[in-house]
Amino acid sequence: MDFWLATANMRRIETCLRYGFFKGVITNPHVVSLENKNKVELFRDIISIADIAYFQLKDGSTKEMLEEAERMLSINPEKIRIKVPASLEGIEVIRRLADRNIPTMATVVPTSSWMLLASAAGAKQIAPYSGMLQKRNIMSKMEGVIKMQKIIDRQQLNIEICTGIYHATEIETYAEQGIKSGFIWEKDVESFLRQDLVDEAIEAFHADWQNIENY
Repeated sequence: MDFWLATANMRRIETCLRYGFFKGVITNPHVVSLENKNKVELFRDIISIADIAYFQLKDGSTKEMLEEAERMLSINPEKIRIKVPASLEGIEVIRRLADRNIPTMATVVPTSSWMLLASAAGAKQIAPYSGMLQKRNIMSKMEGVIKMQKIIDRQQLNIEICTGIYHATEIETYAEQGIKSGFIWEKDVESFLRQDLVDEAIEAFHADWQNIENY
């Protein structure tokens, strides 16, 4: 399972990437806006330490989104990946980029039907927004994500889900259901890496280490 760090903060990127299990960085407009920096300069800095960084396009006309994609890809087409809001125009952008063999992640994908449309347009990854369904008491976020994965498996689609992971216990559940990718918010990273059972087992060896170091 691939894990992505959700932040645009350079200090946190430097810290969290050192833990060694993140494949790269994923962002949205909110976390980018928090940095108060020119987006091109910011992403140039991010990819100086991250192998891959996802940039989300601003929803607009097809022409505007394609121009923004070109601008960001020009930083480094090997390291910059593009997230596209799955609006009407966004779906067209996904197809236009796919025709040029530029992989995209469709974002703001609330339902399985929307996922199927994004896949047909050529998206290689999707960021589910099943939380929107949960807020409207339609189904739980996890249920929505797992339903999408079942359809992907049955239809043998060439698309991968990248879902938000909000508690460490979700990792095992998603992995069991075949989800291959997830992102973790930077504020949650250290809490995911702390486990009482691990701490207890390590603590049990402290007396042994003290005895070893006495010789």
